[in-house]
Amino acid sequence: MGKRFAIVLILGIAALGYLMAGGTHNSGVAIAGDAAGKVIEAKEATPAKAPTFNGIAYIAGHGGHLAIIDLRTMKAPVDVEKDRLVFAEAGSEMEGKIAGMSFEEVKKSGGTHGQALINEKGKKIMVVGTLAGDVYKYDLASGKKEGPFKVGEKFCGAIVGPDGNIYFEDMANGNVYVWSPKKLKTVDKMPVGKAVCGIQWTRNHQKAYISDMPTGIVYVYNWKTKKKIKEISSPEMTFIHQARMTPDGKELWVSAPNEFDPGLKPGTHKSQVIVIDTKTDKITKRIILPDNIRPHDFAFTADGKYAFLSSRTYGDDSTLNIMDMKDYTLVRKVSACAECHKAMGVQVKVDKGSPLLCGIEVDWNPGK
Repeated sequence: MGKRFAIVLILGIAALGYLMAGGTHNSGVAIAGDAAGKVIEAKEATPAKAPTFNGIAYIAGHGGHLAIIDLRTMKAPVDVEKDRLVFAEAGSEMEGKIAGMSFEEVKKSGGTHGQALINEKGKKIMVVGTLAGDVYKYDLASGKKEGPFKVGEKFCGAIVGPDGNIYFEDMANGNVYVWSPKKLKTVDKMPVGKAVCGIQWTRNHQKAYISDMPTGIVYVYNWKTKKKIKEISSPEMTFIHQARMTPDGKELWVSAPNEFDPGLKPGTHKSQVIVIDTKTDKITKRIILPDNIRPHDFAFTADGKYAFLSSRTYGDDSTLNIMDMKDYTLVRKVSACAECHKAMGVQVKVDKGSPLLCGIEVDWNPGK
């Protein structure tokens, strides 16, 4: 982000801190009476037989492309032509406009950040959102790309909604944009928070959960009325990203890498996964992660036995981490950036030289 951004960031802390005053808490107390949750420390292990899966993972990144990891082999991507899908130039989420405030102006604001896989007349189509608020459609079989379509300002998540439309969460203005992949246009817009990042629904679609990155709040909405009914917060959610529902719909997993404290001050809390019971809307578990695993998004196997964490190391790599849901043990890690960058002699020039990955989408029916 450079010295210029550091200076602007310091100047903006006071103002952003004021905007996010609702996100600060007394020590050890979460609002609405929510408990801090059972603390589980995720251990790293090397099983005798490392698991593989019948799927292909697509992970968005600030480099403007999706990294491709074949879960059948679990090999790190190394081929710049075959192991990535390119959509835009590089960009950083912590530059430009955040939560309605302007920070250092970006020179290239492309970076992919979230994507959703849909089926159109038997064709697998990836719908991709960028840090410039643009949307692309990509046919995985033919390689045909449509776009960019201008929709918002700075996207974080891209999720298929109950109505079949794509829901994009905007970090610049706190809106959720509803975009029709058939009509190729925005059909609705919801103002929610400061810099929203993810949205998920209960199985009966009665409730929606929307994560707000800088405030550390998960908003609960009555989806029929589109009215907010609750805020879920905790001192352990100081800076959050996307959220995902477990396959059984009983738990919402919220990524809480906690890179910053309220007001964008240096983070003092451990990287973790916040687990919310969707029946009670209370925090029941906190899965503490190693410092070099800063999750941004999740995916799960259909049987709920394994979780996939798209994570940042804030070093020279971002990784895909596999967690055994039985005991929350981290059983495998795949480099998503470093191996390919080294092979091609690529030097990352944004985000202080750290390649940052974001949303993950898995094709669970990849064929041969």
